[in-house]
Amino acid sequence: MKRPLAIIIRVALTVSITFFLAYFLVRTYQDRRPIDYQEHLDEKVFTVDGEDLSLRDIAFYVIYEEYNVEKDAMVYNPKNTRDYWNVHTNGHFLSVLAKEAVQGMAIHDHIFYREAVKNNMVLTEEEKKRLDNSRTDFWEDLFESQKENLIAPEEDINRTMYEIALSEKYQEALAAKEGKTYHSLDWNGTDFEEIKNSHDIKVNNRMWNRINLGNITLVHGPADFTPYINREDE
Repeated sequence: MKRPLAIIIRVALTVSITFFLAYFLVRTYQDRRPIDYQEHLDEKVFTVDGEDLSLRDIAFYVIYEEYNVEKDAMVYNPKNTRDYWNVHTNGHFLSVLAKEAVQGMAIHDHIFYREAVKNNMVLTEEEKKRLDNSRTDFWEDLFESQKENLIAPEEDINRTMYEIALSEKYQEALAAKEGKTYHSLDWNGTDFEEIKNSHDIKVNNRMWNRINLGNITLVHGPADFTPYINREDE
């Protein structure tokens, strides 16, 4: 009687292990396969002190970082800009480092923006004018593919740029108050690290792992010099 029972147990264990392995593989595939970003704009990506940041909230950083890395890619290999994104440096692919920058900047600016609001900071008329100029430059400089593949409405991106301007104002005030340099309080600065560690930060890896930076607003191929030609002298 014991042998049939042992067989049944082994079969049950085998089926269970197979089931959980298949489930794990399916979930892993689902978590990493490409997504339609516009359909997931309101999906939570990060949580800072209990407040969720959605893909809509970090869209500016995605566009900004793709633009800046792609500019370097145009120099690295004008015939195929994709090559640069796959360069391996300091133990990481550039695409991974760029993604880390998006995360770092978004969390940094959100923390400082909230501090600016808490301290009743507002932009002066002069600062508003500088923000307007920054917005104009940003939209004019984007690659044509980025303008065609925006992952969030223009008003959302402009809102983020306002929040960044206010966070920068707070950063300047904090640097002056504590006798620190402005750049030491950047997202990757030594003095900001201590501030960051005092906040409760969570990453929604199911969403974050599916964000394929370098292939969101860009169309790779021959270098696109459109933003640099046929522009009026400034």
